[in-house]
Amino acid sequence: MQEVLVLGAGYASLAFIKSLSKEVLQAYSFTLVSQSYQHSVQVLLHDVVAGLPGCHALSLTEILPQGVRFIQDEVLEIKEGVVVGQQQEHPYTHLVVGLGFASESFGVAGVKEHAHTLSHYKQCQDLHQQLQKALQASPKPLEIVVCGAGFSGIELVGALADAFKDKVRITCVEAMSGILPMFVPKLAQKAHKYLQSLGVRLQVGAKILECLENGVLVEINGQKEQIGADFVFWTCGVRGSPVIENSPFFKSARSRVEVNGFLEPVGLEKRGVFVLGDCALLKDAQNRPYPPTAQLASQMGAYLGAHFKSVLVNKPPKNSFIYKPKGTICSLGTHYAIGQIGGLCVTGKPALWLKKTIEWWHRRVLKL
Repeated sequence: MQEVLVLGAGYASLAFIKSLSKEVLQAYSFTLVSQSYQHSVQVLLHDVVAGLPGCHALSLTEILPQGVRFIQDEVLEIKEGVVVGQQQEHPYTHLVVGLGFASESFGVAGVKEHAHTLSHYKQCQDLHQQLQKALQASPKPLEIVVCGAGFSGIELVGALADAFKDKVRITCVEAMSGILPMFVPKLAQKAHKYLQSLGVRLQVGAKILECLENGVLVEINGQKEQIGADFVFWTCGVRGSPVIENSPFFKSARSRVEVNGFLEPVGLEKRGVFVLGDCALLKDAQNRPYPPTAQLASQMGAYLGAHFKSVLVNKPPKNSFIYKPKGTICSLGTHYAIGQIGGLCVTGKPALWLKKTIEWWHRRVLKL
């Protein structure tokens, strides 16, 4: 029996497994290897840090179809025909890599030593506990600096501002001239105005030079300035899992492997290996890499799962993968959101309702 090994329990891997037909699941051996026994809802990690209520993680026992084996192990390296784990080696005839992301420092000094990143559920739970203890011990509001005003940074800022209100003073530092560059300017401006109404200081046009033990060093209009902080959060970007970089089997950049239209690593075609999600570098028709998102990862997994029967009998899928963006919604705490769905812009409660509906649908699909 062919051994299909799936690495990681994120959006891509689970979308792949949930898209497999019963016929394929019964005819072949499927094993999921993950360091955690839970699926962490990565798009809600900011809520975990802030301590906001919600369903932020699901047990894999609630998700995996009957017949899919689960092994809890940390993946260290991928080789041809075998995956090296901390506990044991895992042989495979077909491999689906969906190991997720790691934070990208872009070479800024002090990020690893002094800044907190949002990487997984348990780590974000621990961060929330650290914040709570610091708040209890401090006679004055905590100074929090969030580095990066992209999607993740702004959602974190909004969640912290709502959860802790007058107990914290938040500064968001961004090198670009504005926040949320993925949205049209009018939506980004509304988000800017709303965050300011919550008391958030948005320091745009500030290049981060170094993360320090008690703040960040930035350059604004050619002048260096230190912004003090009790907590520094780093949300400036992501790269693929370090496992990719640690595996000479792959050719990669920033731990991302370029894949073709069938999601095979370029240079390793027809080897039964597929790379999905944050570890994959997929280019559009203009040869530009798609930014890694949960939406892209889920569509990759669903495509591969739907066509996997052909793969297992050595027939290429009839159609290559085509990414179809379905819109983007960014929450700014518990009371406001902005969204862009095609040419439609939504703000406030309607956008927030849409976001919560999408989250509910994701959980429902996983449990089906």
